[in-house]
Amino acid sequence: MTVGAQVKQCLSTVKGIEASLSSLAITSQDEDSKRVFHEMMMVMEEVKEDLKIRVGHLEREEFQYKGF
Repeated sequence: MTVGAQVKQCLSTVKGIEASLSSLAITSQDEDSKRVFHEMMMVMEEVKEDLKIRVGHLEREEFQYKGF
């Protein structure tokens, strides 16, 4: 697996984690838990955005990674 494919796979995993945290925040009964899930969801959003930037750099700098 190429570096580009690995980074994109990581991005996909992070999106899944973010969605799971969002679901947990919505369905949790405990207010403290809701807050923690929401905060972690926001952290994952930051990680996701950083990975998107990295994917863009890989695609611009390394043509062989484009389109994975």
